Amino acid sequence: MRVFLLVVFALSAVVNSLGLEVFPLPSVPDSLVTTESRANYLALHYWDNIDFNDSTIIGNKDISEQGFSNFISIMPYVTQKEIAFSEFVSKISLKPDVQDYFMAVAKKYLAESQSPVFNDELYIMMLQSLLSSDMLDSARRAKYSMILDTEMKNRVGEVATDFEFMLRDGGRGRLSEINAKYILVFFSDPDCDRCNLAKAQIDASAVVRIKLLLGDLALLSVCVEGDTETWKTSKTPDEWIDACDEKCAIYDQELYDIPGLPSFYLLDSSHRVILRDVHFQLVENFLDNN
Repeated sequence: MRVFLLVVFALSAVVNSLGLEVFPLPSVPDSLVTTESRANYLALHYWDNIDFNDSTIIGNKDISEQGFSNFISIMPYVTQKEIAFSEFVSKISLKPDVQDYFMAVAKKYLAESQSPVFNDELYIMMLQSLLSSDMLDSARRAKYSMILDTEMKNRVGEVATDFEFMLRDGGRGRLSEINAKYILVFFSDPDCDRCNLAKAQIDASAVVRIKLLLGDLALLSVCVEGDTETWKTSKTPDEWIDACDEKCAIYDQELYDIPGLPSFYLLDSSHRVILRDVHFQLVENFLDNN
């Protein structure tokens, strides 16, 4: 981490010496010598040199969006994350348009599973910091409260919400009735091209195939659009639990946060969430190492 910080500071100094516009990083005091203390200081003071009253920062993605991305990249080394997000939120709350812009950026980077820095727990932390602010108007408070309520569903470590599903032969089952060391819930729609691509990736995965054969993994494939004609005619491997949400309760009752399909939830034997709304590569990597 110390090497990482030194590289960042050195690059910033070189670019500034060339007169180019880059994110103005704060200077970390030399008295801070541990990795933890330097990372915490950088996170807490990361935005000190940004004038959030200057509306042009929104149009400069090297300062705003790239700055936020780099801010998130520091977080694995920061122990005072809540304070860092609180400081950031207090700054962006000065202007509603700046607040809206950075919350949209936060959603893009932290809440969308395809993002390389996807981290819904950090997104929740940022939403909670925002909602604790007294500078939030009533309309935005209602909007972000609703988003937070959705994000709080089926968090990592919690028991996944139970639901009923219909099998291809007309039988019914429940998520809570599935027993295995790991349970992979694959929310999809056969009419979705990305879902079909993900389905092919799962079927081709040696890790998944071995786990299924050993009985360490149960794979529940759920068509969230109901008992559609496409689902009726689609084919899945025999080892999978091939089901549909006949009543569309998952969507209609907002049982799960599924901003886009496909969506994967990995559960442990106690039905607690291990991975939440992630892409398949993360699931495969986890299974390959456990």
